[in-house]
Amino acid sequence: MSAELETSQGRSTIAITRDISSTGLLILTRVDFAIGEVIKLTVTLDGARHTLPGKVVRVERLEPHELWRHKVALAVDAADPVLQRLHATLTRPAT
Repeated sequence: MSAELETSQGRSTIAITRDISSTGLLILTRVDFAIGEVIKLTVTLDGARHTLPGKVVRVERLEPHELWRHKVALAVDAADPVLQRLHATLTRPAT
């Protein structure tokens, strides 16, 4: 699922959500984020835009020839209703 990211300094970029759990997400992006950095993730679910805050807990640099340069793990409040809805949407079996 595609997403938008915004840093606390107002810098914006795009990302792809790769994996999701009950406490966070793994995203692919071209931007190198710092561990501990707080960002806002915005996704579109069922035609509506939803935003949730996350904290960068891990950054893995990918090969230079890859389109997405960084794999970033975000920790998100497990009680956040947006995360719960996103998790339900992405883990729902395909019909």
